Amino acid sequence: MDTLKEISYTHRFWVFLLPLVLMAADVVTGWIQASVNGTWDSTKMRKGLFRKSGELLIIIVAYVIYEAIKLPVDVPVFISGYVVIMEILSVLENLDQAGVPVPAWLTRRLKKAADALAEDDPAEVQHDGRG
Repeated sequence: MDTLKEISYTHRFWVFLLPLVLMAADVVTGWIQASVNGTWDSTKMRKGLFRKSGELLIIIVAYVIYEAIKLPVDVPVFISGYVVIMEILSVLENLDQAGVPVPAWLTRRLKKAADALAEDDPAEVQHDGRG
């Protein structure tokens, strides 16, 4: 499946901003879920924030490398798209655990999209989504 070809941002700043916004939403829904369930764990929260910082750093480094050596494949878009899907899944998971009804079909489709992205090889796809 050529999932990578389907990822497109309207402007280059979305490669960074959309994952950042969804990471913030994940943190907020995580706090809500922990409050509702009484499962506050500062170690888990700290590890999650470090992981999110690492994901954002990977997107930034990929973009710098992409621009510096003019790769034929838009690797930052691929990484950003994967992070976006994973963050949406995490937000939905947090909401579900907090008691908010989340449609099972939505979670299934997002997991399929994440699996497809994880299986795509960006080197095999000729895509230049610069904008």
